[in-house]
Amino acid sequence: MRLRIKVNSSAQSESVRKLDDGSLQVRTQAPASKGKANKRVLELLGEYLDTAPSDLEIVAGHSSPVKHIAVKRRGG
Repeated sequence: MRLRIKVNSSAQSESVRKLDDGSLQVRTQAPASKGKANKRVLELLGEYLDTAPSDLEIVAGHSSPVKHIAVKRRGG
């Protein structure tokens, strides 16, 4: 499964919410430098999706606020 997300880094609060267009908005307090925001985005998405962050991978948009995330499902 792939997800399209929109990231707001250096936000005042952290949250994940579904937008009207079907994508997700992830707000993180982590700054967009040295991969800190990307790492925190995967952690927040993992909590939201009830999956391990290691099962999530940014496949496009590493340095963009719009990212595509691949979700690897374990087991059956």
